[in-house]
Amino acid sequence: MSRVAVALAVLLAAYGAWVLWRRPPRRLAGADLGVVGIREPAIVQFTTRTCGPCRAAAPHLRDAAERAGMVYRQIDVADRPDVARRYGIRTVPTVVVTGRDGRVLRAWTVVPDHGELASAAGRVPGRASP
Repeated sequence: MSRVAVALAVLLAAYGAWVLWRRPPRRLAGADLGVVGIREPAIVQFTTRTCGPCRAAAPHLRDAAERAGMVYRQIDVADRPDVARRYGIRTVPTVVVTGRDGRVLRAWTVVPDHGELASAAGRVPGRASP
């Protein structure tokens, strides 16, 4: 019985650590991406060249940005480790929606589904009309 309890405790601790690791970094919430040149409403994907899910998600994100009247930007954190450190990017893909001043309004550490992304993009003030 005690082995089962220990195994369950280990599994719960591992799951809790994984959930905490996958949440969007606190430094990214409300951050100003103007420092990296993003000063308009945008969908931004933090990525690396070797990330397969990132490459697969790029057309989906580009299309969502176009439909929302926003721009789509990619930041390769392997080429820009300073950006990864500054904003606490630990996992790719990390996807954010920014407002007209480059301020992060919403962030995900997975590719959000179309409805969730469209909803976040639709609430951005100052974006161009689609």
